[in-house]
Amino acid sequence: MRLRFLYAITILSALSFAGTSLAASPSIIMNGDAHVGEQAVLSVEASQIPTNGSVEWSVTPTTGQNPARISLRAGGREFAFTPLDTEPVRVVASFADRNGDILSSTEKIITPKEFIIDIAIVVDKPVTLWDSSRRSDYALSPDVLMATTPVKLRASLNPPLKGQYSFKWDGDAATALMSQDNDDIFIRRGSVGTSEITVTAFNPQGVRLGSGETVVNITMPTSTYEESRMEREAWQNWQRAQSLWDSQNYAEAVDTAQRAVNLSPRDTEIADGLRAMTANYARYTKAQKLREDAVKFSDSGRFDDALKNLRIAQVIWPIDDGERIIKSAEERVEKQRKLQQEANWLRDTASAYDNENMYEDALEYYAKSIAIVSSDAVADRMERLRNRLKLIADADRYAGEGNNLEREGKLQEALNHYAASVQSNPDATLRQHIEELQSVISRRERQANALNREGQDLLRRNQNQEALRRFTESMKVWPNDTARQRLQQLRNVRLTPDTPIRGPEDFGIGTRTDAQKIIAEADNLYAAGDLDEAAALYKKAQSIAPSDEMRRWVTRLDAVLKERDAVNAANRQISEANALFKAGKTKEALDLYRESLKTHKNAEIEAFIRRQGAGK
Repeated sequence: MRLRFLYAITILSALSFAGTSLAASPSIIMNGDAHVGEQAVLSVEASQIPTNGSVEWSVTPTTGQNPARISLRAGGREFAFTPLDTEPVRVVASFADRNGDILSSTEKIITPKEFIIDIAIVVDKPVTLWDSSRRSDYALSPDVLMATTPVKLRASLNPPLKGQYSFKWDGDAATALMSQDNDDIFIRRGSVGTSEITVTAFNPQGVRLGSGETVVNITMPTSTYEESRMEREAWQNWQRAQSLWDSQNYAEAVDTAQRAVNLSPRDTEIADGLRAMTANYARYTKAQKLREDAVKFSDSGRFDDALKNLRIAQVIWPIDDGERIIKSAEERVEKQRKLQQEANWLRDTASAYDNENMYEDALEYYAKSIAIVSSDAVADRMERLRNRLKLIADADRYAGEGNNLEREGKLQEALNHYAASVQSNPDATLRQHIEELQSVISRRERQANALNREGQDLLRRNQNQEALRRFTESMKVWPNDTARQRLQQLRNVRLTPDTPIRGPEDFGIGTRTDAQKIIAEADNLYAAGDLDEAAALYKKAQSIAPSDEMRRWVTRLDAVLKERDAVNAANRQISEANALFKAGKTKEALDLYRESLKTHKNAEIEAFIRRQGAGK
C-alpha cells in the first residue's frame, strides 16, 4: 500500500486586486494537458479574488510523488508545479478576505500524461541497385532496408518538450544497437526479418517522460545487393576494357573484359563483346608476329618475304603507319622486279584473304594479280574459289532452313537440311550438332516405343484412360503409326482436363533449341522472383543440353536458395525465442536462440547469448 502525502503551499497576496466581491462559482483555469516532467501552470481570474484579499494555493498528491518546482506567479494569481508521475494530484485554490478568513475555495484534479514518443526511420541515402537492362543505378523506395547495413531511427516527443531530456533505446535479441546521438540511433540486423525497437524518455532529474515502440522491417538480403554490386562492377570493368582497347592496350583490355565476364557470366552483351575482343586480339597478335618476322627478313636481305609479311599483317590488322612501312619496304626491292613484286603482293594479299575465309576479297585481289602477270595457277585457284563460294551459299541456305525446321520441332526434316549443308561445306560444329540431333531422335523413338508398350499393357488391364494418356504422350515424344492407330481405337475415351501430358523434355530428351526455350522461361521466372520454379527449369535445361556455364549458374542458384531457407528457418526460431524472452522464460529462450545458430549463423544472437551469460 502506498502512503499518501499532503503537500500544501499557502501564500497570502499583499496586492490589492480589482473587484468588490467574490465570483459566485470560482474555478481553476489550466490551458492544455499536464505532462510528466513539464511544468503545469494554473490560474484564477483576478475578479474572483476579494478586494484587498488573497488566494491561497495547495497541491496534494493522491497516490504518487510530491510535485516538484512549485512556485507562484502574477502576485499569486498563477500557480506552477512539475508532476513527477502520472498519478492524479489535487490542486485547491482558497480565497481569503483582508483578515485572512477563507471565504470560499475551489479544487481541480489533474491527471498528468506521459509524452507520446514517435519513432521514424531516417533514410539519408536510399539503397540503390543496378538495372542491367538500362545500365544504370536506380534507387529503391525508402521503406526497403537491407540486412547488415545500419538503419537510422529518430525519436521525438509529442507534444514537444521545451526543456532538456534524453532517450534510452532498447531492441530485441536479433538486433544490434549501434551508435546513439540522443534523438538518433543506428541499428543493424544480420538477416532479413523484423526488429522490435523501444525507446524511453527521461528528464535530467531521471523522471520518466514517456515511451514508444516500433517494428522495423528488414526486407532485403545482402545477397541481392551483392549480386547487383557484381553486375555493376562487371559493367564498369567492361567499359574500362573498351577504353583500354580504344587506347590500344589490347592485352590489358582482354584481361579486364574477362574479369567482367567472371563477375557476371550471364550478361550476354559483355560475353559477346569479350568473344569479339578475343578474336580481334588474336588477329592483332598474329599481325604483330608477321611484322616482327618482316624486320628479321629485311635485315637478312629477304625483301620479298619481308614485304609479304607486312602486307598480310596490314590485311589482318591495319595500323596507321602500316602503309608507310610497306612503301618503304617496296622501295628496297629492285626496280626491275617491281611488276613481279606487285603481282606477288596482290597474289599474297589474296591468299591472306583466302586463309581468313574472306573469299570475295581474295577473288578481287587474285583478279588484280593475274591482270599484271598471267598465271594458270592463280586462274585455277580463282575458279575453285568461285565454286567454293557457291557451295558456301548453298550450305548457309540449307543450315538456315534446318535451323527454322528445328525451332518448329520438325527434327527429321531439320536433320536432312543440316546433312545437305555439311555436304556442301564441311563444318565440324554443324557435324557435331547433327550427331546430337540424331541421338535425340533415336532416344525419342525409343521412348515413344516404351510408352506404346506401357499403353498396350494398360489396355489389356482395361485401364483405358491411362492407356490413352500413354499413347498421347508417345505421339508427343515422337509421332508413330502404333500410337496413331491406338488413339483411333480409343477415340471415344476422354482424358480429364487436368491430366498431365509429358513431353520429350520431361524424359530428359531435347535439343539445344528446346533447352534455350526452357532457359528463356526460367529467366522470366527468375526476374519475377520465383527462384524455386526457375531453379527447377534451369536444371531441366541442363539435363537436356549440359554446359559448364549453366552448371555453374545452377550451383550458384542452389546456394542462394539454401541460404534463403536457412535464414527463414532461423528467423522463425528467433521470433519464438523473442516471445519466450519477453514472457520471462529466459532459459527456454536461450536454448531456442542457440538452436537458431545451428540453422544459420547470426552475430547479433551470439553477442546477445554472451551478454546473458555475463549478466548471471
